[in-house]
Amino acid sequence: MNTEQKGAGTGAANETAHQKATENALSALHRITSSRDLNFEQRVDAILKLGAGHFGLPIGIFSKIIDDQYEIQQALHPENALTPGTSFELGNTYCAHVVQADDVCGFHHVGESDIKTHPCYQNFGLEAYLGAPIMVDGERYGTLNFSSPQPTRPFTGEDIELVRLFASWLGHAIARVADLHALETARKELEHLATRDSLTGLYNRRYMQDCLKSELERTKRYGKQFVVGLLDFDNFKKLNDDYGHDTGDKALKLFAKVSSALMRDTDIIARWGNEEFLILMPETGAAGALKYLQRLTDRVRESDFHAGDEELQLSLSIGLGIAEPDDTVDSLVARADIAMYESKQAGRDTIRQRELD
Repeated sequence: MNTEQKGAGTGAANETAHQKATENALSALHRITSSRDLNFEQRVDAILKLGAGHFGLPIGIFSKIIDDQYEIQQALHPENALTPGTSFELGNTYCAHVVQADDVCGFHHVGESDIKTHPCYQNFGLEAYLGAPIMVDGERYGTLNFSSPQPTRPFTGEDIELVRLFASWLGHAIARVADLHALETARKELEHLATRDSLTGLYNRRYMQDCLKSELERTKRYGKQFVVGLLDFDNFKKLNDDYGHDTGDKALKLFAKVSSALMRDTDIIARWGNEEFLILMPETGAAGALKYLQRLTDRVRESDFHAGDEELQLSLSIGLGIAEPDDTVDSLVARADIAMYESKQAGRDTIRQRELD
């Protein structure tokens, strides 16, 4: 066999080995991206290790680029010298070439290339680089790139397609994470809208009814005591008629703010009707409830409340109901409602307790 034949044989063997390595890398990528045991960060870490090993470039970076700032999101470095959150001027990184070309860029021996005066080479001495843009929903997100302080072999077409595929998967994964986050945010918003009063931000009547049912079941099962307080603004219609509904809304918001600041973590407050509020106080007796409700009415009365330049004083009438094992939601609230009516009849701005008949 002559020299040319030996060279041709060696070249063919190298090409076959490289094709086999590429096939193995594709199989590994499939395992990484299809694994149910890995979260997004773990998949990125596995891809960085896969690319570093396959390309012979020990430094791998997943970056995010905003304007001219390049920020490391995740990184692989032999000496752990790269920290997520670290940022650089984009122009000081080889990734500037990727952004400019909007495509894969690679340099296997920078010191003998036209970019040997590049700041990245001058500052970090990186001889080899291979990077691809990460696109998310058609917009550039950042780059996936690998580099080395040592020169490497020239990159092949398979290398370019492989790093492009890695980056493409990352783009789809980022979009999926963003979609899942948006769905979760929407779910929480719908849940909030379904359980909260839009004006005050307190819970709504439907949510409170469910809570009362649960607490009554606990009372029947374990004998746990709880108390409800039904609160109603005094002369609320006159407040609206004399000063406008915006002033009335302002009063309701003030109550929400004051009551939320005073409540315990276990208490639940809901807007029960127009100017009515219901407070559920689990594992609380009448004495503790009266003490809390008195503080609440005092704080509302003493609040700085104005309608234009006129200072107004707000007051509440409150009815207290202590839950009994045989109670239903309707019977318990009705008892508190009767007590609140008695508070109104007694001159308003008072608290009355209604005993079980």
